[in-house]
Formats: sequence, C-alpha cells, structure tokens
Amino acid sequence: MSNKKVSCIIPAYNEARTVAGMVRTCLKSPDIAEVIAVNDGSQDKTLEKLRTFGEKIKIVNLPKNRGKGYAITQGVKIASHPYLLFLDADLMNYENHHIFTLIYPVISNKADMTIGIPVNLKGSTFLLWRFSGQRCLKKKDILPLISQIEKTNYGLEVILNEAYKDKKIVVLPTIFNKKDRLFKMEKEPDWAASFAKEVWEIFLKTMSVKTASYRERAKTEFLKNLASYLRISYQKAKKYLVEEN
Repeated sequence: MSNKKVSCIIPAYNEARTVAGMVRTCLKSPDIAEVIAVNDGSQDKTLEKLRTFGEKIKIVNLPKNRGKGYAITQGVKIASHPYLLFLDADLMNYENHHIFTLIYPVISNKADMTIGIPVNLKGSTFLLWRFSGQRCLKKKDILPLISQIEKTNYGLEVILNEAYKDKKIVVLPTIFNKKDRLFKMEKEPDWAASFAKEVWEIFLKTMSVKTASYRERAKTEFLKNLASYLRISYQKAKKYLVEEN
C-alpha cells in the first residue's frame, strides 16, 4: 500500500519493558502514517521511554490512570488518518507482516474491522479473539462510540464487538515462533487481583445487554469459575468484586 492512511494508537500503562520495542516496530512499518502513544498514568518509566522518540511520534500523557477505553479515545481524537490500528504496548516480536495482515482487509474494503489473535508454537489463544486488543477499523465508524468507550475501563473490546455485530469482522491469526507478549504475572506482583478486576469488568459489559434474571445466573456461574481459576473461595471472589464495588 503506497498511500499510507493509517494512524496507529498504542495505549500504555506501566509498559516500560516493551513499549519502546512496539513503537520502533510501528515506525518501521511502510503501512503506518503516524504513531500515537497514550501514556495512561504510568508509574514506571513508560513516559520516559516514549519521549526518546521525540517528534517521530505523538504522545498523549494522562497524569492519572483512566483505563484502556479512555486512553484509546484520546488517541482517536487526535488521529490524522481515516484508518485506525490499535496495538497493545506489551506485545513482543511484532513484525511488519503482522501489521500488514491487520490493515489490508480494512483499507481494501474487504472488512469493517479486523481482529488479530496471536498463535505461536507454544499454544494458541484463538478462542479468545473477542477480547483481543489488536484491531484495525475505520475512524468514521468509531467516532459515534467515543463517549461510550470513554466511560469504560476494560470493556472496550466488548463495546466494539457489539457495535460491529452486523458488520463484516475478520479474525486473523498472527503467527509467532517466539514469545508474543509479557504476561500479567511477569509484569505485576499482584497480577491475580488485576486480572480478576479486568475480566470482571469485561464480563459486566458483556452482560449489560442481557436480561436481569440471566445476568444474575451468569454472574454466579462466572464468579465460581473465576474463583476456581484463581484458586480462591467463591465468597472471597464475590466480596472482592461485587460487595466492595
């Protein structure tokens, strides 16, 4: 694609270990016209890493952590181009062909939105495509959703899935023979609590379109499964996620 029309938005919260590598990859891409990095109130050296790129990128610095949804929208507001690419800051070993794979179906009008799912030799998370943050879409399609997305933390992907349910979505495997990202347990000492809050918010956003009786049944089952996964009691999970919020 010779005429570059893509703005890449990278939200980052405490991603000093990987964000510079992700930005460098995007700057080398022949298909990306501008890179917008949003520092979402990081407490590590994320902002310092981003500033080393000078005027090669646009930086949005949020003094307080507002969540991924809000961070993404701040990038969308200053994006100069008609196509948007969202990439997570904790990705590793991303290459130009991964970026091209996500961009091409949208810019050639073969899809309204693409979703990239990492597939590597150590296993696949393909069934989790609904929650992937690697997406390409048209700016005009997401602008009407800005006010809704700003209010969400980890529910961005759920909102997009719902908004695009009647549009053409293409889910694409991005194949790696190396590690594709840092996992939460490698980044956060209290990763289990962070993970629980994240998946709980995604669940609530997903259930918001269901009936009240369905939501209550699903909530109980979800909390039981989450408690089992984290190896804690159901009552502890309920108290932490429901009763204290």
